[in-house]
Amino acid sequence: MKKIIFILLAGLLSLKGYGQENMPRKSEIRVGYGLVPVQEIGTMLGDGIFMGLLGREVEHSSGTGTFTAGYALNLNKRLSLGVDGFYGKNTVSYKDDLGDSKWSVYGGLVNMQYSYLNKTKLNLYGKGGLGYARYNNRQKENKENFGALSYQFIPIAIRYGNKVGIYGEFGFGYLGIANVGISFKL
Repeated sequence: MKKIIFILLAGLLSLKGYGQENMPRKSEIRVGYGLVPVQEIGTMLGDGIFMGLLGREVEHSSGTGTFTAGYALNLNKRLSLGVDGFYGKNTVSYKDDLGDSKWSVYGGLVNMQYSYLNKTKLNLYGKGGLGYARYNNRQKENKENFGALSYQFIPIAIRYGNKVGIYGEFGFGYLGIANVGISFKL
């Protein structure tokens, strides 16, 4: 009888508390920077192709990329629901007297994230979102403001860290083709 009790006790002591291991924190706050967002791709294509057809030559085009901030709430170990905000601007100089074009865009996205792999410090995930973008465009005295559908598709992303971590997201949309930053799990 002593052997059976000893074996049962040894077996119980060797088990891990799986119910509490890798439990995600309830929410996450993140700030980041996106390289080459879709609005800059549109400016490059539009100015290079369409303005050339109209006889306008681009002298210089520069953009800030996109500055991002977001919040996500974990629904379970694999799914989270969140919001992302973004801001970016661009300046295009032309070789004519019609003036430079300066625009800025800001907006937000509602997104869903799915974790492919969720370990204590390593998270591999994908994310997609839809939202609204507000454009402000100015060329000399002409000002134009309009809204548009904003979107982001991220098939592969990685986050490393526990409470404080760094992340890299790779996809296409208003947050950029590569978005990197820091996140804080609460």
